[in-house]
Amino acid sequence: MRLVRKGMLWTLVALLVLLATASAAFGAVPRRVLVVVMDQMHPQYAKQYGMTNVLWLQDHGVNFKNAIVGDMASTTVVSHNVIVSGMLPKHQGWSDEAFRDTAGVLSTSYPDHAAYNDIYVTGDLSYSDFAALVAAGGYKKLGAYLHEMYPGSTVACVGEKSYQVRSMTAGSADFGVFLGSATTADSGLAALLGGKYRPPAAAPNNASLPTYIGNDARFYVNSDPKNDYGTLTTPPAWIYPEDGDCMVPGHVTGHLGGDNWVADATMAIIDNTAGTPQDWSGLFVNLGGIDKSGHMWGGGEADTLARYHWDPHNFLDSMTHMPFIAKNADTQLGRIIGELKAHGELDETLIVVLADHGSTAGTKHFYGLNAQKAGNHNWYWGDSATDGDYYATPLEQVSPAIRKLLNSATIKGNVAFSYHGTAIETWLKSYTLAEKKAAARVMRSVPGVIATYYKSADGNRYILDCARTKTRMTRAEAAWWKSHAQKLVDTMAWSGSADVVGLLANRTAYGSFGDHGGAQKDVQRIPVVFYNPSLKAVQRTAEFHLADVMPTVMKCMGIGVDSAAPKMDGKAYTLPAK
Repeated sequence: MRLVRKGMLWTLVALLVLLATASAAFGAVPRRVLVVVMDQMHPQYAKQYGMTNVLWLQDHGVNFKNAIVGDMASTTVVSHNVIVSGMLPKHQGWSDEAFRDTAGVLSTSYPDHAAYNDIYVTGDLSYSDFAALVAAGGYKKLGAYLHEMYPGSTVACVGEKSYQVRSMTAGSADFGVFLGSATTADSGLAALLGGKYRPPAAAPNNASLPTYIGNDARFYVNSDPKNDYGTLTTPPAWIYPEDGDCMVPGHVTGHLGGDNWVADATMAIIDNTAGTPQDWSGLFVNLGGIDKSGHMWGGGEADTLARYHWDPHNFLDSMTHMPFIAKNADTQLGRIIGELKAHGELDETLIVVLADHGSTAGTKHFYGLNAQKAGNHNWYWGDSATDGDYYATPLEQVSPAIRKLLNSATIKGNVAFSYHGTAIETWLKSYTLAEKKAAARVMRSVPGVIATYYKSADGNRYILDCARTKTRMTRAEAAWWKSHAQKLVDTMAWSGSADVVGLLANRTAYGSFGDHGGAQKDVQRIPVVFYNPSLKAVQRTAEFHLADVMPTVMKCMGIGVDSAAPKMDGKAYTLPAK
């Protein structure tokens, strides 16, 4: 009996080897790429929250376990374009939550913007604005290469956030789908959900969305502000509370929002383009629930029952917290992969799962205003010649720590704009080298700042001003700062970037209780895994960066680099075949 079983075993092994070899042979060059960004996900979340689909991909794919963002500013509106361009922020046309349009790219669209010192808040830009900035940079994005390789194929982007989809699709994708402005639905739907709804947004350049998304009633979800699920009245979540079902699933069957909405729209694209001349070649998907939950409660170790006392058995009570929202993001990833399997597309798809940045919680020091909807006042301050400008916040409504910076005798009246996440970045009205040095000296005294920098005269790098501020680094912080900080701040150095930068200590935040944007290790560390059945399962120790995603995808898919286009900043890694 043992001999028979042994013979059967060897036969089975031979069959599996044959199947594996066949899979490698047929799937060696994927013809599609699915990029799933789990916004603000930490590498440890996969095990911490039982994210079984992410864990499976990490075990069976090429897992870069020491990956980092690799650039600044480490924010969504910057990182997503880095992923599909291979360009560092300093070469992509915007490098932060705000930038100075020194080349006048947007001057035709905004002729009166000189009153704002030509500074733009990136999250407020339209698709055409982002497209103009990409065109001015002259670089070529992944969608353009996919269209050339597979003429007539669809390249699309789906996510809750408008600025994420607009920046990622700009200049290369066919359409983007995001939660749009609140609008009143038909009376029957309004009666069912009891509020207003967010339909799919218009595609780039106001082109029509595919009818299978634009005309499908399930893509209307409740966006009534009263559905904040307690986050509007509970600190610290009330700083940046949930808006209806924008980032959480909600509770109305058939009209779920958040990451469920994103997965539904992604699956609709896969389903409706399969086997047609418009077959898809690239899907860029952003699951934003982790980011929203992390901003509200701090994420990771901060978002625990001991700290916030929610009922884990009550769906509506637990829905905004990380244990549920991270697991739900993983479930939506599984649904999307299941749709690929259902259409027989898994073997020919390169799956990339990663995060755009990490985060740190203000558990040691939170210097923003801990008040209802204080997020924008905490993050942004702008001086405008136009009365009523949204970002021209009265100083009495600014956190005391930032007020100290703005009121300093050295630079008072010379600050054009300032952004405060897990780094303090400030643009001056007059920015001679001497004025930038003076502002950097003021930055030393800002609470939580561990190192200060000012931009060089040519704008191509940042010069260290001081690393011995009032806030001293721990030994671990100093080691990370010494090996990474200068490289990271220099990745955003160009004529439009901040004139002075203050890097913040760990577990220190200004904008919301959980935040990002800076150079801290927790903010920079991200998960990155590539999977296709033809790839060998390996654990890579290289410090992979977001700028490496596009050249690595192109190399794996056999797509040649256009020699006439600007050279990508990222490195192309070899993904080993079985």
